[in-house]
Amino acid sequence: MEYELERNTVLNACREMVRSNLTVGSWGNISLRCDDGNMVITPSGTNYEKSRPEDMVVTDMSGNIVSGRMSPSSERLMHYAIYKNRPDVMAIVHTHSIYSSVLSVIDHRIPPVTEDTAMILGDGVEVSEYAITGSQELADNVVRGLGTNNATIMKNHGAVAVGSDMDRAVTAAQVLEKSSHIFIMAKMSGTVNVLPDQDVKKLRGMSEAYLNQWKNWK
Repeated sequence: MEYELERNTVLNACREMVRSNLTVGSWGNISLRCDDGNMVITPSGTNYEKSRPEDMVVTDMSGNIVSGRMSPSSERLMHYAIYKNRPDVMAIVHTHSIYSSVLSVIDHRIPPVTEDTAMILGDGVEVSEYAITGSQELADNVVRGLGTNNATIMKNHGAVAVGSDMDRAVTAAQVLEKSSHIFIMAKMSGTVNVLPDQDVKKLRGMSEAYLNQWKNWK
């Protein structure tokens, strides 16, 4: 099977997304940029627990299907746009998790409230402007919302997390949901303390060395 490793990587990430309660049903989608420049992406309307590696779809960055018998995700334009604008991104995880979705509805960004927020996600998580699902407008809005950070909240929709590999992208999605939960609970208590700018910069510099330690455990 062509792209066997990449297809398995995407499918395993989908199952981790479900186990982590980052989506329900067939919502959300995941992709991986391949070394040859093509992309493996989840098919439209996927049952992640019943899917097989061969169900994952391979396309080029122009949207042409390279390999696969199913239709690629309806959100593929967003994935193409992110990859074209962020050469450092190799994997994308789009979730419909609860707490980040709450922030998407109230249109509220997440400041760097904890050290792992700063290390993994960046100097804050912005809310991307709303546009209808699957549209080029939505794709462009998400690219602007991401900027150089590793996550953005999609207004009235969900969230997107990215990484230089799939492990990092999945972790970014998990940290985003954790940070959303913490921020909402802190707002309810009436007090939100934000990390100082100079410490956020230091923490961002520490993140790569921290994440590289994972390789020692694989």
